Amino acid sequence: MKLIVNIISDTSGYATEQIVKVSLSQFNVETITNIYSDIRDEKSLEDILNFIIETGDNFIIYHSFQDSKMNAYINKFCELNDISYVDLTGYSIRTISNKINIKPKNTFSSESLYESNRFKTLNALDFAIKYDDGKNFSSLKTCDIALIGVSRSSKTPISIYMASKGYKVCNIPILLNASLPEELFEIDSKKIVGLTIDKNILKSYRDERLKSLNLFGKSQYSDIRIIQKELDHAKAIMDDLGCVIIDVTNRSIEETSDIIINHIKSMKGEKND
Repeated sequence: MKLIVNIISDTSGYATEQIVKVSLSQFNVETITNIYSDIRDEKSLEDILNFIIETGDNFIIYHSFQDSKMNAYINKFCELNDISYVDLTGYSIRTISNKINIKPKNTFSSESLYESNRFKTLNALDFAIKYDDGKNFSSLKTCDIALIGVSRSSKTPISIYMASKGYKVCNIPILLNASLPEELFEIDSKKIVGLTIDKNILKSYRDERLKSLNLFGKSQYSDIRIIQKELDHAKAIMDDLGCVIIDVTNRSIEETSDIIINHIKSMKGEKND
């Protein structure tokens, strides 16, 4: 028996996914997990729910919405269609309400939670961790920026730093003998930033990486000829995508991130600081 778990969230869905993983670990059952993240309006939610019904068979829905209207909508839909579901946010609110014997407000302040700096930062950090180094491409279309580059070109630290500024960044490694995800070629090339670096500097980074892993001797990973091939291969892909290319050689993480952020702002027609 195969169980399909559909996670629907108005954030990245990362926290909900971890809860689901812990729960599923208690059962010896084959599962497929689908994540629908950053769902902020009822029309999108309705389309997803109808799609799940049309394409799914043995499935369950986990959801976590901070908007009470969205929360009520999906619960009602599931009940009317006899769908098994877990309402994480609603369960938490009801439990607190019963404990303190106070009804929840079911209203939100004039400042949207989604626009608060704290929310943006936490959501962006969740996003950066989940989509680090090509781990997952399911929400590539919802990122603010997709970083591409060879190994040790600073993709991960830049992703985390930018996440601390509230930007959702995924990063994708370019490898010599591996294909890139189709999703990368489907998004706006203006959202893609290619990172390149001097081959000798890159070799020194990779040498240090190997030392930290207690690996000594010759390795293709730090072979200058292989590194040059990787960089040439990456440059060809970046040119094909038509994306912005930034040389990170001798640039700090902060400096590179500022260049990318200014690129994002100019892309959106915003003024740079």
